[in-house]
Amino acid sequence: MAARTKKPKTAPKSAPKKRPKPSVKAAAVAKAVSKKAATKPASKGRAAPKAKAAPKGKGAPKAKAAPKRTAAPRAKAKAKAAPKPPASSPLTTTKRPRKSNTAREALKARAMKKAIAEVIAPVESGTAVVDAYMRDVDHPFKAEMQVVRSIILGASPKIAERIKWNAPSFYYKEDLGAFHPRATEFAHLILLFPGGLGIPPKGSLLEGKQKDRREAKFFSLADIEAKRPALERLVRSWVALRDA
Repeated sequence: MAARTKKPKTAPKSAPKKRPKPSVKAAAVAKAVSKKAATKPASKGRAAPKAKAAPKGKGAPKAKAAPKRTAAPRAKAKAKAAPKPPASSPLTTTKRPRKSNTAREALKARAMKKAIAEVIAPVESGTAVVDAYMRDVDHPFKAEMQVVRSIILGASPKIAERIKWNAPSFYYKEDLGAFHPRATEFAHLILLFPGGLGIPPKGSLLEGKQKDRREAKFFSLADIEAKRPALERLVRSWVALRDA
């Protein structure tokens, strides 16, 4: 027969120690202390303890932060000018005003004034009317004007005289010329050549560079006598061009 194995004897388990129950008086004191600590306000100098961060682990996914809204750009104080339409655009129908030329505008105004004066100014024909004008005119070169008048009328019997442009003038089919009594430094005679025809070459009688007129200035009776032949030739050639 097999020998019986003996089971080892285990040590007897020690009975758990019994904790002494706190007395009723100690429990009441502990309860009062904890209640007083709860109602006592935290001291000003000490800050509240920071909460510990939760341990990293697989938890619920964090909510993504909402994207920040970009502020709308401020409107510029000065609005940008509208782009100019191209030259071929139908919007460019209005023409830009041209720059005024002072000299050109002055010539136009002078020509218009002259045309108006010719229409308004009365034309009085006849030697008697011119005689009355020469009798009443107050001019320092009145004698020189009278001599020039007689030379022009004597150069051709076809030349007549009248008051035009408020001064004695001479004509045959067209205006030959007239005195300019506003000039007081000499006897001033303006001769007209319509279309520039009949203007003699440069000489001692005529001055100016206009296309259709020239000026003759007489400073004394002696000056008139020196210029008489040239003045008579000019009047005769002017009349011959009108008859051609």
